Amino acid sequence: MNIQRALIELTINGVVTCEQLAYFYDDYHGDREFSDAVNFLSGSIVIDMAQLKNELYASEDSHVLGAVEYMQKHYPSAVLLINLIPKDKRKFIH
Repeated sequence: MNIQRALIELTINGVVTCEQLAYFYDDYHGDREFSDAVNFLSGSIVIDMAQLKNELYASEDSHVLGAVEYMQKHYPSAVLLINLIPKDKRKFIH
């Protein structure tokens, strides 16, 4: 799949999971159009923290880690992608 098609799939619902962000980063961070894709995603997606928290609470890490630490442990590529999005454009749904 090319990066444009992946962007369409990510933005179709508007809400994305950390797993989807991690896959996108892993698959396309070396692509020459990646920085343009990040700029496009910056205003187009909302990151689903509710899904992440549900995943955390069902895991064995639930008594040890918070949501951010869980994301860093299990989805480091998603964290890298989120860090590329300007703070004022990051949107989360809880």
